[in-house]
Amino acid sequence: MSKLTNEQIIEKLTELFNNVFEGDIDVSNITPDAKLVEDLGMNSIALLYMAMAVEEEFGVRFTNDDFGVLRTVDDVVSKISESI
Repeated sequence: MSKLTNEQIIEKLTELFNNVFEGDIDVSNITPDAKLVEDLGMNSIALLYMAMAVEEEFGVRFTNDDFGVLRTVDDVVSKISESI
Protein backbone atom coordinates (compact mmCIF):
# COMPACT_ATOMS: atom_id res chain seq x y z
CA MET A 1 0.00 0.00 0.00
CA SER A 2 1.39 3.40 -0.92
CA LYS A 3 1.99 5.98 1.76
CA LEU A 4 -1.22 7.74 2.74
CA THR A 5 -1.58 11.12 4.38
CA ASN A 6 -3.18 11.30 7.81
CA GLU A 7 -6.22 12.92 6.21
CA GLN A 8 -6.55 10.02 3.76
CA ILE A 9 -6.24 7.52 6.62
CA ILE A 10 -8.97 9.31 8.59
CA GLU A 11 -11.17 9.33 5.49
CA LYS A 12 -10.67 5.57 5.07
CA LEU A 13 -11.25 5.00 8.82
CA THR A 14 -14.50 6.95 8.66
CA GLU A 15 -15.72 4.78 5.79
CA LEU A 16 -14.48 1.63 7.53
CA PHE A 17 -16.15 2.53 10.85
CA ASN A 18 -19.38 3.32 9.03
CA ASN A 19 -19.33 -0.12 7.38
CA VAL A 20 -18.23 -2.09 10.44
CA PHE A 21 -20.47 -0.43 12.99
CA GLU A 22 -23.45 0.14 10.65
CA GLY A 23 -24.43 3.47 12.18
CA ASP A 24 -23.76 2.54 15.82
CA ILE A 25 -20.95 5.09 15.82
CA ASP A 26 -21.60 8.66 14.73
CA VAL A 27 -18.89 9.01 12.10
CA SER A 28 -19.36 12.78 12.10
CA ASN A 29 -17.52 12.68 15.46
CA ILE A 30 -14.41 11.14 13.90
CA THR A 31 -11.67 13.73 14.25
CA PRO A 32 -7.98 13.21 15.08
CA ASP A 33 -8.53 14.06 18.75
CA ALA A 34 -11.78 12.08 19.17
CA LYS A 35 -11.45 9.55 21.98
CA LEU A 36 -12.42 6.03 20.91
CA VAL A 37 -14.34 5.22 24.08
CA GLU A 38 -15.56 8.55 25.41
CA ASP A 39 -16.37 10.34 22.14
CA LEU A 40 -17.16 7.48 19.76
CA GLY A 41 -18.75 5.18 22.33
CA MET A 42 -16.62 2.12 21.66
CA ASN A 43 -16.51 -0.64 24.25
CA SER A 44 -13.97 -3.45 24.41
CA ILE A 45 -15.85 -5.52 21.81
CA ALA A 46 -16.09 -2.53 19.44
CA LEU A 47 -12.36 -1.90 19.88
CA LEU A 48 -11.69 -5.51 18.91
CA TYR A 49 -13.89 -5.22 15.81
CA MET A 50 -12.17 -1.94 14.94
CA ALA A 51 -8.74 -3.56 15.27
CA MET A 52 -9.74 -6.52 13.08
CA ALA A 53 -11.17 -4.22 10.41
CA VAL A 54 -8.08 -1.97 10.46
CA GLU A 55 -5.80 -5.00 10.27
CA GLU A 56 -7.69 -6.29 7.25
CA GLU A 57 -7.93 -2.92 5.48
CA PHE A 58 -4.42 -1.62 6.12
CA GLY A 59 -2.40 -4.77 6.85
CA VAL A 60 -1.57 -3.44 10.32
CA ARG A 61 -1.01 -5.87 13.18
CA PHE A 62 -2.04 -4.80 16.67
CA THR A 63 -0.38 -6.24 19.77
CA ASN A 64 -1.90 -6.49 23.22
CA ASP A 65 0.31 -3.57 24.23
CA ASP A 66 -1.22 -1.42 21.49
CA PHE A 67 -4.63 -1.63 23.13
CA GLY A 68 -3.21 0.02 26.23
CA VAL A 69 -2.12 3.10 24.28
CA LEU A 70 -4.79 3.48 21.59
CA ARG A 71 -7.01 6.16 23.06
CA THR A 72 -7.81 8.49 20.15
CA VAL A 73 -8.41 8.35 16.43
CA ASP A 74 -5.00 9.98 16.01
CA ASP A 75 -3.41 7.08 17.94
CA VAL A 76 -4.94 4.66 15.43
CA VAL A 77 -3.84 6.88 12.52
CA SER A 78 -0.29 6.95 13.90
CA LYS A 79 -0.21 3.16 14.24
CA ILE A 80 -1.43 2.77 10.67
CA SER A 81 0.95 5.42 9.33
CA GLU A 82 4.02 3.85 10.93
CA SER A 83 2.99 0.37 9.73
CA ILE A 84 2.33 1.06 6.05
